[in-house]
Amino acid sequence: MSGLKIDATLLECVIRGTVEGISMTGIVPEPVGASRLMSAQRDLSVLVSLQGNRNGTMTINLSTWTACFLAGRLMGEEGQPELSEDTLDAICEIGNMVAGRFKDILHGTEYEFSTISLPALIAGANYNLYHTRNIVTAAVEFEISEISVVKMKDRFFSCSVSLMRK
Repeated sequence: MSGLKIDATLLECVIRGTVEGISMTGIVPEPVGASRLMSAQRDLSVLVSLQGNRNGTMTINLSTWTACFLAGRLMGEEGQPELSEDTLDAICEIGNMVAGRFKDILHGTEYEFSTISLPALIAGANYNLYHTRNIVTAAVEFEISEISVVKMKDRFFSCSVSLMRK
């Protein structure tokens, strides 16, 4: 049985781009798994459209608690106690930062794109994102070790990129 073949360029992009994009929060997430399929199991997703020679999307899927944690860190606080407009703005800004890193990392590759859209936030869990033919996806599961094991399910989030092939 052959394993899932994940495009090495996109895999490296998702790992580096996510770590570097989230670094503004003072957090360095650790990649713990990868797939060529994207599944959103957590209740919030940030989507950013990627446009240019190659079109596609960047998605971050995380729990509400993790979104509040990262948003708080970005705003220089210990964490936001609950979702608010500030929290939603901050988590969308994190999506922008990650998508911006993807753009820089993929510059000069076959997956190069030129612009990113404003981020969109999806509230709702347990959906799969399917694309038409000729789209390639790399999805990576990350762990945030700064989150206590008491919140084990919130220690994990995923990030993916899906782009058209040549």
